[in-house]
Amino acid sequence: MEEIIKVTGLKKSFNNVEIIKGIDFSLHTGKVMGIIGPSGSGKSTVLRCLSQLETVDDGSIEICHDFLVKDGVYCSKEESRKIALSTGLVFQNFNLFPHMSVLKNIMDPQIHVLKKSKDEAYETALKLLDRMNLSERADYYPCQLSGGQQQRVSIARALALNPKVLFFDEPTSALDPELTGEILSVIRDLASDKMTMIIVTHEMAFARDTSDYIVFMDGGVIVEEGKPEEVISNPKQERTKAFLSRFTS
Repeated sequence: MEEIIKVTGLKKSFNNVEIIKGIDFSLHTGKVMGIIGPSGSGKSTVLRCLSQLETVDDGSIEICHDFLVKDGVYCSKEESRKIALSTGLVFQNFNLFPHMSVLKNIMDPQIHVLKKSKDEAYETALKLLDRMNLSERADYYPCQLSGGQQQRVSIARALALNPKVLFFDEPTSALDPELTGEILSVIRDLASDKMTMIIVTHEMAFARDTSDYIVFMDGGVIVEEGKPEEVISNPKQERTKAFLSRFTS
């Protein structure tokens, strides 16, 4: 099984405060990695570095056998655009275009990024909306949808670009509890289809049941990592135990 992402010595600071302190991890094709930890531990920053929304200070990121950054030096802009096409990011706050219909939100990235024809983009959008059980909402605008429906549209939009790996940044944190289940169900379906994913989440049961591998971060470092039954069900580090006790007590 091939390694699709490899991160070594990753460091990132904001205003001279080190947020990520030299972490290493890798992800294999078809696998799901769950990243858990307290707020401010650097979880979301890792995803933002991988998806090129933030630049790293040092370390290396290799995606699909291409170096985005090696020992702190970035590849060319042309190469970085190519690498960007292999990843997709689903934000916690949806980030849909409010002035566009659901259908257009999914079609436009295909037309402008992948250079697809309108007909091709339309067909792909319809298939994805059907997969998300949103076919009847194609002509709606984001403001006319529930939070759960908006998040399903944002997942469809990310999938429309056919990424090799999908990043989720706390995909249920902006949702009411009753809407959380529908998003977790969609992600479980993607996992069963062997979609390669990294998921930052506070849903411990979901992380345990869906992930092949768990990373627990705190203070910008990886405190503990391993299989879900090891890290979540039987943690070895005291910091991990203290964090998880809030969810299991």
